[in-house]
Amino acid sequence: MSGGTAILIKLGVRLVVFGLVFFIATRKNPKVIVSKKRMLPVVALVFAILNTALYWLLAPLLNVATLGAAGFLMPFVVNMVLLIGTVKIFERWKWFEVQGLMTTLWMAAFLTLAHGALYLGLDYFPSRF
Repeated sequence: MSGGTAILIKLGVRLVVFGLVFFIATRKNPKVIVSKKRMLPVVALVFAILNTALYWLLAPLLNVATLGAAGFLMPFVVNMVLLIGTVKIFERWKWFEVQGLMTTLWMAAFLTLAHGALYLGLDYFPSRF
């Protein structure tokens, strides 16, 4: 697979997985609100693009900033920052809202679990076999 094709496939898989995470979160937690249900794929796409594009930039920078002391927490912190960024993007139209700090932490934890599964399935295992 060429570089461009591989990136598009990874982005598509991330869109589906993060879309499922957002869908489940809106069903299980009343403080995660998507006002227009048809906008859920758009919210998932924006988060997937931010996650794909910015994660590999932010994680090393934050790791250097903390001198590697909090390296095991970096995926959680970066996903929380990306979640807050996604909320800020849609804040103007009130399409996506996460109410409260605990809800943000809860959502970031589930996004981090999904991110870890995606890392194992798309990056770690394919390069080993």
